[in-house]
Amino acid sequence: MTAATRSGRQGPTTRSERADATAVLIVGTLVLAAAVTVVVLRAAQTFRPDGIAWVLPIDQQPIDATVGSGSSAVHGYATQALVIVRGLSPVGTGAIVLSHVVWAAAAVLVIGSSLFIAWSFLRGRFFAPGTVRALAMISWALAIGAGAVHLLDGFGRNSIVAALDPDHGAVYDAPDTWSWLPVFAVGVALGLITTAFRRGVRLQKETEGLV
Repeated sequence: MTAATRSGRQGPTTRSERADATAVLIVGTLVLAAAVTVVVLRAAQTFRPDGIAWVLPIDQQPIDATVGSGSSAVHGYATQALVIVRGLSPVGTGAIVLSHVVWAAAAVLVIGSSLFIAWSFLRGRFFAPGTVRALAMISWALAIGAGAVHLLDGFGRNSIVAALDPDHGAVYDAPDTWSWLPVFAVGVALGLITTAFRRGVRLQKETEGLV
């Protein structure tokens, strides 16, 4: 009877559980709104009326600039430059657009799946098929999304460099070569946790069958 009651439980029943569920929904809404804002700002900074903007590493050189809307003058060394390219090739433009789409989709998947897991935990459903699927989605979104965005950004960056200097062609941006590995590693780690949860689901079903 106890197992049947728990498995048929539909949602938070106590005041504390309802408060926790409400907090999860509020935080989730705020995080999702922040993610949408980041996606929109990222696209607006890249796709501009006068062309496609990209930050490229440059050879270190001294510069004189102003800060605070011209209130102060500073002297320093520049290692990056924001470039704007007109008439980028369709393939390069497509790679950059697809990179933004993949990044946005991965962010939505990770946030949505995390909220689902939090909601499941509040309902006492730790080792459940839905929880396993949500963990798997997070793992794949991080691992595959990070690699795909890295490759697409690299292709788009090469196209931009080639458009800026057609005589010399594209030069790959080495400083960002391994920047995607931490996210990929987190995705792989979550994949291992997903395997543990999947085994927990099987064990739970076997235990309930014995009861």
